[in-house]
Amino acid sequence: MPTNSFIRSIREFIEGNRSVRKVADDIQLTSELILLVRMMLADGELRPEELHNFKRICQTAFDIPEEDVPQVIRYLKDFGYETSAAQAAAMFADLDLDRKRALLLHMLSIAKSDDELHSDEAKLIQRTAALLGLTADDIAALRTG
Repeated sequence: MPTNSFIRSIREFIEGNRSVRKVADDIQLTSELILLVRMMLADGELRPEELHNFKRICQTAFDIPEEDVPQVIRYLKDFGYETSAAQAAAMFADLDLDRKRALLLHMLSIAKSDDELHSDEAKLIQRTAALLGLTADDIAALRTG
């Protein structure tokens, strides 16, 4: 193990996981991840494709390394389990339109990971869009975009 990796491992052990701290320190990021986890579970089954896509989104959109995702999910389960989808979406009410659209795009991406859009997934996307002040046209534009 290279020295830097060893030191990083010790620091993470002492200070906790960097990605978990990042999520814990950002309520909007926490809310967004809660919605994405709920999207993975909306159809009642966690499919490998959905989890893989969630990990990809965490890496590319939020700079959360794939190896940290299990700890982040554990944190969300432990500290965000009482947060409803409506409460999580409400955290985005004052954010700019691009961030709201990015959230819906991530939700759609996860929903379509298994090549199906289940009715419960569609309902969660529609409810979230309504809470964000986005229209059916906004959703349609994201689906085709």
